[in-house]
Amino acid sequence: MTTHLPVIAFVGRSNSGKTTLLVKLLPELRRRGYRIAVVKHTRHRGVETDAPGKDTRKLWDAGAEHTVLCTPDRIVHTRRVRSEPPLEEILRELRGVDLVILEGFKQTAVPKIEVVRAERSPQLIAGLTERIACVTDVAGLTCIGPRFGFDEIERLASFIEVHCGLLARD
Repeated sequence: MTTHLPVIAFVGRSNSGKTTLLVKLLPELRRRGYRIAVVKHTRHRGVETDAPGKDTRKLWDAGAEHTVLCTPDRIVHTRRVRSEPPLEEILRELRGVDLVILEGFKQTAVPKIEVVRAERSPQLIAGLTERIACVTDVAGLTCIGPRFGFDEIERLASFIEVHCGLLARD
């Protein structure tokens, strides 16, 4: 996949701790001065993105193809699609960030950090391509690339900086 931004994916089984890990990692990357976009993938349809009764939701329910909520501190876009768009299309719309972190997207051809939690499933995902590292609490788990514990946020952030070429940015 070609993109104008560095992209790295965090993948793992459901409830392995991907979101919890990213909630810890994002502040560390921000502290280092990076602007991060996160694109989360789900296989579920009909996910609610705004509360029933709100104006944008009323307009969406009335049939708008695209709604945009603009406030002094954020812009929220919701657009109807006939089928899931390719990741490249989503990435083309991102602006003003230094790094894109994907949550999910196991099948996408991007570097992946696999999250493996012992209580969920103590094994790597079979056949996963482009795995560059693991974050795990499974003693003795062997993975290609470095292995991080769930509390090694600074070390993980440093690895991402180097792997994604962020230190060389202007």
